Amino acid sequence: MKDNLLIDAYERAYMVAQAVGADGREPEIPPMRDRLTMARRVRGYVVNGKPSRTQRTVERQSSAGRKALATMGRKGGKKAAQRLKTDPQGEYAQLQKTRLAKANERKKLEAQGEKLTIAGWFLRVYTETGTWPTIATAMNEYNVSRATVKRALQAANITLPRGRKAQPK
Repeated sequence: MKDNLLIDAYERAYMVAQAVGADGREPEIPPMRDRLTMARRVRGYVVNGKPSRTQRTVERQSSAGRKALATMGRKGGKKAAQRLKTDPQGEYAQLQKTRLAKANERKKLEAQGEKLTIAGWFLRVYTETGTWPTIATAMNEYNVSRATVKRALQAANITLPRGRKAQPK
């Protein structure tokens, strides 16, 4: 594995990331000296990181490997944090805040829709069978936790009968 192949792969990935999510920022590709150092670290990580038997990822990573992976993503994160800190009322910070607000609103509506779906399922099963389904059945049906099902029922103002179901003999 050659350093220049690793550098080319890094540059290609950087350009794709820049094209997809750069938000109009100028490219900030590191100098060639830093890219060579990074390629050497990654090459060492890949060569030394191949296990002879299957292990957990955490166990087979050396400290040099962790350092190489951390080096790749550090600069972008530092730049973004610096932009947010230096100018919290600036265009970049405001754009990030609006994106976050939109994402939170979408998640909130998605959760509300899930609640209504679960509550609607309870009502549909009750109207079709004449008996209320159990919370455990709803948990399996929608692959959610007991608390999620209870919140959905509470939001729809549905009260399930208390006590155990009679077991058929």
